[in-house]
Amino acid sequence: MGGAAATSSFARLFLLPGVAHCGGGQGPDRFDALTAVVDWVTEGKAPSSLATTSVDSTGKVTAARQVYPFPYVATNTTGPADEASSYTSVASGAGAGLTLNWLGSFRSGYETTGNWVDGTWVVTKGKA
Repeated sequence: MGGAAATSSFARLFLLPGVAHCGGGQGPDRFDALTAVVDWVTEGKAPSSLATTSVDSTGKVTAARQVYPFPYVATNTTGPADEASSYTSVASGAGAGLTLNWLGSFRSGYETTGNWVDGTWVVTKGKA
């Protein structure tokens, strides 16, 4: 797609830590992505972060955090873990040197598979 800079002009990936794939985990899982997308399309303002919150059964906000587009992550640098102001954006090293073959870029029999091996995500070619 032309590299990370070119791709970020039309696509961004926001990872929500602790959300257990589809919600229900311990991390803040409520956010308004629709407004961010509408602003990007109608006003040309790409989202640099999304505000996320956790709420209790009464609807009271119990935690807040900004999430940033990959490869950036929120790192607590200043205070309480449940306050968004405690976090700053830091580049993650998780994807350094990572090369993936995305859907459509491989032929049947040459698919790549990924698995955790001793705490590291390892991607290997499938059997031909």
